[in-house]
Amino acid sequence: MHSRSRSDRSFRVLLTIAILLMIALPCLFAFHYHRLAAFQHREIDALNAELGAQVSEAEELRSSVAALQAILDAGPALSADGPSYQELYPDFYAPEPLNATERKSNTVYLTFDDGPSERTDSILKTLSDEGVKATFFVIGRTAEADKERMKKIVADGHTLGMHSYSHNYTKIYASVEDYLADMYQLFTLIRDTTGTTPEVFRFPGGSINSYDHGVYQEIIAEMLRRGFVPYDWNVSSLDATGQSISVSQMVDTVANGVSRHTRSIVLMHDAEPKKTTAEALPSMIQRLKSMGCQFDRLSAHDAPVLFGYPE
Repeated sequence: MHSRSRSDRSFRVLLTIAILLMIALPCLFAFHYHRLAAFQHREIDALNAELGAQVSEAEELRSSVAALQAILDAGPALSADGPSYQELYPDFYAPEPLNATERKSNTVYLTFDDGPSERTDSILKTLSDEGVKATFFVIGRTAEADKERMKKIVADGHTLGMHSYSHNYTKIYASVEDYLADMYQLFTLIRDTTGTTPEVFRFPGGSINSYDHGVYQEIIAEMLRRGFVPYDWNVSSLDATGQSISVSQMVDTVANGVSRHTRSIVLMHDAEPKKTTAEALPSMIQRLKSMGCQFDRLSAHDAPVLFGYPE
């Protein structure tokens, strides 16, 4: 009798375990299935996002190439009856054919206009300390100290670009011929001083401004024909506005601007009055590094950012 009672209890225990297993195993299977499905969905979403970014980058690249071609097409072609300015300065050409198509994602290009100046030394030290390369769009400064600064910019591995010799808007934008005369003077100054041939340039005031409305497309087309690549900017440090701006405000302004772009060309100035710019540069670079940004200098292979032409 006792033996039968124990057998009944054992049977009930085994039956209970079997029932629990029948309930638990499907639940465990469903739990792991949903976890696996969620993981697969996350992987698929990540792959889709990466593919979307690659497609977007390819579309932007095609847009830049198309914009460059549109500018060239809009400008005069070199021919027997072409504009006479095409025959000016036969050595005023970039060393390589135009090929400005590269677009490096998550990259910041720090650019400094209007130098060299007394601020150049501090800027170069910060860039060296932070291991960052940048671009200097210089003007026609001929003092020996400034020539040495140009040499130092090149020696440190930065890009030395053209901004204009005189920086006189009324003079340089009077005609295509006047623009070429001014830029050629700077071109030869850079070449003779540093032994390097500049390949990139920036219009004073940007490619579209209140002085060059009648000639800017023709100027761009002619400079592109000669192989030179123009660069505007899509992030400003606000150091050219004339308003008072603190170091922290400048850093925040640049960081916020960079966060809105796949790649950023940052406008700053290398001039004696721009003390805040030189002071803000270390914190600015560190802030951008903390955001995961990479840094590079502009070269003639980088697709331009131009006002009036979509990125």
